[in-house]
Amino acid sequence: MKIAKATQKNLELFREWGQATRIEERTCRPVRNGKHVPRTDKVVRLAYHVVGCKMPVGKFDVFDFNPRNRSAEFGIMVDPKMRGKGIGTRMVSDCLDYIFKTTDLNKLYGQTGAFNKASIVLLKRLGFHRDAVLREHHELDGKLYDDFIFSILRREWVKNKSKGTSRAHISHARS
Repeated sequence: MKIAKATQKNLELFREWGQATRIEERTCRPVRNGKHVPRTDKVVRLAYHVVGCKMPVGKFDVFDFNPRNRSAEFGIMVDPKMRGKGIGTRMVSDCLDYIFKTTDLNKLYGQTGAFNKASIVLLKRLGFHRDAVLREHHELDGKLYDDFIFSILRREWVKNKSKGTSRAHISHARS
């Protein structure tokens, strides 16, 4: 066995290999006219408010939209003064309702560090499935932690919601 840096001739050969199969078989990312469609910088940022608070208590971002498989990644942040009060669970629940009602997305997924116990509990409580472990992927204070990828499909969310397991109750308002 020999390993060498790819030459120009190698690159041409690799391109030929790529012609043997459809690009759609090798990627889940969007494809147009046989070529990868570049990712966009589109971000949908939602501010989450509760009744009686003028300022938002949470932020819900949706990004890395993939129109081919109708998925997107999300990330959340809760005001540090409001953590531990169930705001995150209620925000994610309400924002999932909103996103699934206003888009054609089939799946939302998020990534969190193994050290982020609150996020892991929140995602499991809302019926998310742990899809993957990225081992020693997240550096924090000089230590490497695993990252977990969680996802929920539209049909799972609808089913969980109809069983009453996806909705936390709080008086809230959207803006």
